[in-house]
Amino acid sequence: MRIDRTSFFSALIAGVTAVFLIGCGPSGLKLNPVSGTVTFDGEPLPEGRIQFRLVEGDQRAFSGKIEQGRYAVETTPGKMAVEITASRIIPGKFDESNPGEKAPVGEMYIPARYNSATELTAEIPSGGVKQLDFTLTGK
Repeated sequence: MRIDRTSFFSALIAGVTAVFLIGCGPSGLKLNPVSGTVTFDGEPLPEGRIQFRLVEGDQRAFSGKIEQGRYAVETTPGKMAVEITASRIIPGKFDESNPGEKAPVGEMYIPARYNSATELTAEIPSGGVKQLDFTLTGK
């Protein structure tokens, strides 16, 4: 069975996020709703993931899907590092390493300054935030 790279990257991100979230359930944590929009180069991000990670203390992480540029996550209050990831198929590029198969190739296209080397931060107050928007650019 062949798994394309986009599926692999999505599964990898979900798995890493799940590891960070173990123990972050409702076991005594007061979670607050945070929602908003994410745009990339002026357009709503079609799909991706957003993660809020506490900067101090236990550095717990809280993650959710981005769909049609919108997200909604529950977090604890505090100063957060924010990571945004997304992948897409590269038009016209295929992996032909398996004989007889031509699998589309994907790429993570959001710059590292918004995820693995994030520059994004947010202060989440007690009670949450109804509209916390992120405007990303590829430049």
